[in-house]
Amino acid sequence: IAKSVKYIWNTVGNREEKFYIKVSFLEIYNEQINDLLNPGNTALQIRWDQKQGFFVEGLLVIECKKPEDIVEVLLQGTKNRKKGSHELNKDSSRSHSILTLYIITDYTTNGEHYKKYGKISFVDLAGSERLKETQSQGGMLKETGNINRSLFVLGKVISSLTEKKNSGTHIPYRDSKLTMLLMDSI
Repeated sequence: IAKSVKYIWNTVGNREEKFYIKVSFLEIYNEQINDLLNPGNTALQIRWDQKQGFFVEGLLVIECKKPEDIVEVLLQGTKNRKKGSHELNKDSSRSHSILTLYIITDYTTNGEHYKKYGKISFVDLAGSERLKETQSQGGMLKETGNINRSLFVLGKVISSLTEKKNSGTHIPYRDSKLTMLLMDSI
């Protein structure tokens, strides 16, 4: 991610347009959205807007002045992710996370002012787990079920998009918060 951020920053910075980059970082834990930059901001709601599609209401978005600021956001947010241990992994991520860069450029052409908006998401998916092998119980059993369910829906969405014979059929984006938030990317 750090190398990608530096490349993006340098590429945008070499253009004539004025630009700025904002960043957000969230996790999807048990189908609940938590703000990793503001740990007290939990159970956030996804909303739909005609212009921007699905978005997370109340998610903290920070403007970054240099690439190192984005890396710091990544490090800080990563500390706030849900982790747990089981038979296969002592430090297992128990959530999906999405670090999103919002790239905005300002420019003027022929006396008219314009803004361009871009978005890049870096996604870390929690791994699919077999209950028998992890020997998960209690709360971890629920976590594992939610992880596997959201990964199943992601696979279903991708399959629906790639099947030519199903063009025009319903794509189940709304079946998971993960696929809702990634809809514009996939």
